[in-house]
Amino acid sequence: MNATEALESFTRLLNEANVAYMIVGSFSSNYHGIPRSTKDAGIVLQFDASAWKLLSEKLPDGLTLNPQGGFEMVTATRKEIIKVAGTMFEIEVFHLSDDEFDRMRFSRKIKVELFNGMITWVATAEDVIVQKLRWLKTAARSKDYDDVINVMKRKGERLDFEYITQWCNQHGTLEILAIARAEAST
Repeated sequence: MNATEALESFTRLLNEANVAYMIVGSFSSNYHGIPRSTKDAGIVLQFDASAWKLLSEKLPDGLTLNPQGGFEMVTATRKEIIKVAGTMFEIEVFHLSDDEFDRMRFSRKIKVELFNGMITWVATAEDVIVQKLRWLKTAARSKDYDDVINVMKRKGERLDFEYITQWCNQHGTLEILAIARAEAST
């Protein structure tokens, strides 16, 4: 099972279980921007402990739950790790946090067709940019900056820069946003 097949099978389980979710991280920036390879996929879920127990018991073949959870460093959001057999790829399952932006981007998620036409939910292009800049400020990963530039180049003036600017102001990433916008427009 490759990375895309693993994410597709887990997403199918979420759809069947009627769990509210959205794909974030590199898979969402790949959707809105220029695809790149990645070693993980991120999904934010809105669920309770009983729903997680049910999901973890019904994981598709080839997917196993790592017994050690973790935290996303920017929002201190709890996450679970699903390993994909025979690969280094993993699916990071984030619990929807009480972070104001996390809740807003979840409420704005959009329905798209991925994985051979299967309906899935992904973060909006604007929310991908805001979150990638937020991670960039904390983790300083060049791939996050590249993703921001690629989404901006692909979406261009269709982006809601007023919304993006509002959140970047709150997160202290306005300077990085200005640099990225200038680079994306060249």
